[in-house]
Amino acid sequence: MIALTFDDGPDPLYTPLLLDLLDQHGAKATFFLVGEKARAHPDIVRMIHKKGHTIGLHNDIHRSNWFFLPFAFKKQLIRAQTALKEITGELPLYYRPPWGHFNLFTLRDAKPLRIIMWTAIPGDWKEQVQPAVLAGKLLKERKSGAIITLHDSGTTFGADEHAPANTLKALEIFFADEGSTHYQFVTVDTLLQASRRSKQ
Repeated sequence: MIALTFDDGPDPLYTPLLLDLLDQHGAKATFFLVGEKARAHPDIVRMIHKKGHTIGLHNDIHRSNWFFLPFAFKKQLIRAQTALKEITGELPLYYRPPWGHFNLFTLRDAKPLRIIMWTAIPGDWKEQVQPAVLAGKLLKERKSGAIITLHDSGTTFGADEHAPANTLKALEIFFADEGSTHYQFVTVDTLLQASRRSKQ
């Protein structure tokens, strides 16, 4: 099992295209959504949820936790949780901090959310990373239990707007590779449940 995860969305152009691609390959994924983007595109959030993917939080605004005071961090996290519950009817269970940045109170104030990091982050937020190169990185990281971080939006600081187009092409190559047929592409939730069962 491999968990593909996508940060920074939802995006009105690339997220629907990604959902179609995942459907074509029978893959499920986990989307760490930005609260303000979710409020701007609730129909896309509902589409992600309806298709059986897992939705997690990626802050209410895409800002590093290094720049939040404790009260402000908790407040914006609650705002994002509330928005996603209003849209999908379910409270998110998982959280990923933007850029993977923690501060002294991230672990404390994110509870009861479970923080999910990654085993691989191939750097797909720059257009200069061509699809074949990105696909090669994905193939290198293809192993059971992997949590791979990709991006379905390029509108955050430091990203290139149309970099997700390369991500989609790289995923097509990755899914088409014969070796990928031996893996299930599952949500983080499914991966964690399988890991717990294997330890019992």
